[in-house]
Amino acid sequence: MSNQPSVWVVDDDASIRWVLEKVLSEVGWRITVFDNASDVLRQVQSDNPDIIITDIRMPGIDGLELLRYLNDRR
Repeated sequence: MSNQPSVWVVDDDASIRWVLEKVLSEVGWRITVFDNASDVLRQVQSDNPDIIITDIRMPGIDGLELLRYLNDRR
């Protein structure tokens, strides 16, 4: 088991994902990036991150809907 926090970054903007991935990985965090919330909902069935950073406005399922779903399943 790793002591590094596991962080999922969810954003439909590739440049935002790239910047966050670079910065957070430089401090030693394990980063997984997603370009949409639907993929997160599939992945969360088998894995759980320590932290999720999500964009609010995204096509399809937006960040607020994603966070509501994740909060409800706790």
